[in-house]
Amino acid sequence: MIELYKQAQSRIPATISLPSHWLKSYEDFVTKNASSVTQIESALRSLTYIVPGRFRESELASETLHTSTLLISLYHTSLLRRHFPSPSPPPPQTRYTAFYSARSRLYSNSAILLQTIQYTELLCEMFFKRRGGDKARWRLVVVLEVIKAICRTVMFWVTGKRMVAEGPGAVRPNVPEPSYTGAEEELGGDHVGAAADSNEEMDHLHEERSKEWPMPRTKMTLPVLPSITSESITEYLASRVVSADDIKAAHHLVRKI
Repeated sequence: MIELYKQAQSRIPATISLPSHWLKSYEDFVTKNASSVTQIESALRSLTYIVPGRFRESELASETLHTSTLLISLYHTSLLRRHFPSPSPPPPQTRYTAFYSARSRLYSNSAILLQTIQYTELLCEMFFKRRGGDKARWRLVVVLEVIKAICRTVMFWVTGKRMVAEGPGAVRPNVPEPSYTGAEEELGGDHVGAAADSNEEMDHLHEERSKEWPMPRTKMTLPVLPSITSESITEYLASRVVSADDIKAAHHLVRKI
């Protein structure tokens, strides 16, 4: 009996560490296959337009799928924000919420709880209405609204009496596209690609030389000047414009009340 107890006690740490190991593996999979994960999320969202009316209680199934997709997308966005840089320049709302999320854990937890309730409140209302009728549904609505009011109040005081800007994880960072050089080398595609690139370079070089102007006295050639239009100049200058929000500190983007 004592030996069985010791064996069970020795297996407990390994059993407890399994969920964390699985979670770590899943996080690595998401960060390494971010583009594929985004495509899967889009496919799941498209299913919400197909499911309604297909079978009994399809509205509840469709809303469950939609809510699950939103929660999974929120979790994936939080993972990608840890490993990849934010869009440059990030939107003002993202800068503001990211600043206070990094500064205050209380603000971060309140914002995540608020966004989670906003994603799941409709599904919870539908479920409670089916199980307990309108009375149970309205009780749930009151509880959720009280929790949301508490979260907004906490965020309001943490930011120094500034208006609440919701959605801390709405914008995903820039994710680099995966490279397929290894697969191309195995299939021999690198040689074909190199030959095609060299042919294109030679054709481009001959085309540029044909446009050059030969000088009669020195027999030298002048290169063709690049075509510059007013539209291209305007677009270039507009891309370099810095607005007032771009140079403001993150906590000054929203005024105090």
